[in-house]
Amino acid sequence: MPRLVRAVFSNLSSRLSATLLCLGLGLGLSLSSCGGPPTEQCMSGDCVCPPGASCDSVCAAPPCHAVCEGDNPSCVAECGNGDCTCATGSTCSFGCQSPPCHVECQADSVCSGACANGDCTCALGSDCAFECDAGPCHVTCAGDNPRCDGTCANGTCECGPGSTCTFACLDGNCQSNCQEGASCLLSCPGGDAKQGCDFNTCAAGETVACPGDLFVACGAAQCPPPESSP
Repeated sequence: MPRLVRAVFSNLSSRLSATLLCLGLGLGLSLSSCGGPPTEQCMSGDCVCPPGASCDSVCAAPPCHAVCEGDNPSCVAECGNGDCTCATGSTCSFGCQSPPCHVECQADSVCSGACANGDCTCALGSDCAFECDAGPCHVTCAGDNPRCDGTCANGTCECGPGSTCTFACLDGNCQSNCQEGASCLLSCPGGDAKQGCDFNTCAAGETVACPGDLFVACGAAQCPPPESSP
């Protein structure tokens, strides 16, 4: 019986220690709150989702860095003055608690996230969608991305070879490039397609103003149907 009691108290002690680490209490650890499944590990501002686990974390106070280590069926997290990383084979969704926020979507991931004063990168073969909470925001789609959508601000949107991309510019001060073999659309909410809203580089040749002048197309990109008249 004493051995069983010791085992119970040891288990409770381990759980309490893990909880304190996750809350960032004691020993001068950064304050962060990481909720969700108990498989998640949070230490010194880092929220780590182990391989194969599903996790959900929030950032109570920056800095917060989130790492989904791979093959995660669902990894939801917030960055704050830090980085969010979605490793190979994971499905991730990242928010930005406070700038700067950087999002890295590694190869063969399905990944969405918000950048702020930072970079959003989509590695080879990944499916990505990025928002910009505050500029400057830079979006890089490395190549062979079945979907890579992103919003830039005072920055560059780059669509790599063989990718399918849709870009938007938040502040009218962006450079948008569509590389060889890529299919690209650029949103022009002001209705000024090719009249101030255009790709800086279209490897396929001449860009096309879509009907309604709300998009510019490059390469094999299909123009979306024009908005219905009110």
